[in-house]
Amino acid sequence: MSVKPDMDDSGKKEKKRVSRKYLSLFFLMAVWGIFIIIKMAMVMFGERAYWNEVSKHLTSTNKVIEARRGNILSDEGLLLASSVKQYRVFLDFRSAEKTPQRAEKDQMRKDTLFNRHVVEFARQINEIFPKYSVQEFVNHYQKGFDSKSHSWPLLPGVSRNSYPVSYNQYKSLSRTVWLKPKYERWFFSAESKISRQKPFGTLAARTIGGMYEAKDSARNGLELSFDSLLRGVPGRGHVEKVQNVSRIVADIPQVDGCDIRTTINVDMQDIAEVALRKVMDKWNAASGIVVLMEVPTGDIKAMASLTKTGPGQYDEIQNNAVREIYEPGSTFKPVSMMVALDDGKISMTDSVFCENGVYTGFGGSRMTDSHKYGWLDVTHIIMNSSNIGTSKLIHAAYKDNPQAFVDGVYRTGINTHFDLQLKGVAAPVIRREGYWDATRLPWMSIGYNTQLPVINTLAFYNGIANGGCMVAPRLVTEVTREGEVVKEFPVEVVRRHMCKDETLKKIQYMLEQVVVDGTGKNAGSKYFVVAGKTGTAQLSQGSGGYRSGPMRYMVSFCGYFPADNPQYSCIVSVRTDGGAAGGATWAAPAFHEISEKVMASRNLREIKEAYDSIHQFIPKVVSGNLAKSATVLKELGKKNLMSREYRNVADSVWGAVSSDSGVYVMKPMLFQEGLVPDVHGMGASDALYLLESMGMSVSITGVGRVKSQTPARNTRFRKGDKIQLTLQM
Repeated sequence: MSVKPDMDDSGKKEKKRVSRKYLSLFFLMAVWGIFIIIKMAMVMFGERAYWNEVSKHLTSTNKVIEARRGNILSDEGLLLASSVKQYRVFLDFRSAEKTPQRAEKDQMRKDTLFNRHVVEFARQINEIFPKYSVQEFVNHYQKGFDSKSHSWPLLPGVSRNSYPVSYNQYKSLSRTVWLKPKYERWFFSAESKISRQKPFGTLAARTIGGMYEAKDSARNGLELSFDSLLRGVPGRGHVEKVQNVSRIVADIPQVDGCDIRTTINVDMQDIAEVALRKVMDKWNAASGIVVLMEVPTGDIKAMASLTKTGPGQYDEIQNNAVREIYEPGSTFKPVSMMVALDDGKISMTDSVFCENGVYTGFGGSRMTDSHKYGWLDVTHIIMNSSNIGTSKLIHAAYKDNPQAFVDGVYRTGINTHFDLQLKGVAAPVIRREGYWDATRLPWMSIGYNTQLPVINTLAFYNGIANGGCMVAPRLVTEVTREGEVVKEFPVEVVRRHMCKDETLKKIQYMLEQVVVDGTGKNAGSKYFVVAGKTGTAQLSQGSGGYRSGPMRYMVSFCGYFPADNPQYSCIVSVRTDGGAAGGATWAAPAFHEISEKVMASRNLREIKEAYDSIHQFIPKVVSGNLAKSATVLKELGKKNLMSREYRNVADSVWGAVSSDSGVYVMKPMLFQEGLVPDVHGMGASDALYLLESMGMSVSITGVGRVKSQTPARNTRFRKGDKIQLTLQM
């Protein structure tokens, strides 16, 4: 039997079935291809204008990549000025689609996102910005949603032109439900700018300098002087969009700006500004200047220039320490004495009659002293700041050749025009040539007919402290990029020898005596030696001269400390618009406060650097634990001055310590059980420990040492009884 026809029929059927499948697949692919071609044609021709507009907003073929501006650092590497990126964020509640169908669909998506997540979003934003409540955020966003705003501010009550969001806050926003990267330019937009921030606020504001925020350009100070190094070089790039996130790809990388390390010390700057504000507020001064310099290097550790802008309000309008020139007044007298001593025109034993305070012998001009002095030698002329004594000495020495006196002044280096690595530093005006009338030399010798920036006066005194070597004031020590030093600014010596060594010693001695028993007593310290000179200069009224209108003065004190091992020099200069004023009462106390606080703040290697080795520092020891007192006195190097009987007392021994001419005597206290001990004069911790160890309950008011106690000493008590201690400084 044959089956061949059946096999042929089944093969044909299978072939037809396979052919139909391939035809169906081909047909579907053809239809899909036609659909793609039609869609491409619609996009290319029908929607071409729309997509070109979108492309303009999403891509950039030549985008500037801003370089990071370099930091300005303190001497310890703390940030004084830094560039920080700040943002402003806007929400978009309205569709930007052009066609009605697209707009309706897009708006529905935005409405759904808002209605589902507005409360959740408000809570998330509240965690980042706790200043506003959740309800405030909800109300704010509801208002923007109702108005269908295209650019609704993220934060309520904030100007649309401000950038209130920090970099860290902006990063946190990307984790919220509305501000995810995929929603950018659809539901929200963000703009950024690089802002210059000063972590220490207005501290050393004019020295650091400022920026024109809108132009991103430097205005003044170190920002302007080192602008080319701080600015860096911008780069170029383009925007690429990957997975709905736009990224900038650098074609030419930016070069970030360099960092500059300054000599400013934050703690010392704060000390100087606080002291200056205090003296200006006390005397209602018009303006004031403080500059603190490190002696060996000329490094400026603090520089403040304050101007009165309102009742009790003082601001740094400009850096008067370097931009303004003034007649220095009596702080110039040591310059005159240095020149005359160095030329051998006078000696320390020379005396002059000071006319009992009034003299008209210089061409009829009237010169006065604040006190009626008779005969004074050279040292006492400086100590008492006698105008008449100084002028008569210099006039007698140089009246036949006044040019020699000015040449000597130039020889000291005080005429140097220091640039201080700042723009706009004023040059000193010391007239060297021209007509010499009868009054010019005498008045020049006491600080008139000459104008100096205060930094020049300080550089002169700093040179005296530095063994006669004048160094240029310095504000910046190095420039770095990514931790590598690219430029250094070494110490610059202006005058290796300002005068002869024997002359220098005489000037140093006189300046110390000014503080010991002269006009500068208020600048002294009981802990270390101070040397310096007061100055009171009457300011000219312009065309009206010195005597028209209210008397205006520039008072100052310039000196250095510790005088037996100079570390710092400082000048305090204060200007008044009227009324009596003096360097001894205005500037010297501020110098005293600055010097003591600076020395206290330093990390001294040896305590002997901080106190006068001649006038011995005798610490006062309060009553309390004698073992602790012994330990402290030993660390201060006083162990050889203590009474041997109590040098190794037990920890439980309490008592009082008295001193007589530096000799310490320890007297243990004898306590009777059941009787209240005498804790007068003790510190709070010692008194508290002693009384509670005896079983008493202690209550303390006030600060300082124990001034009174209730119940009184030797009163009977039982354990648990209360005792009230009153402390007082």
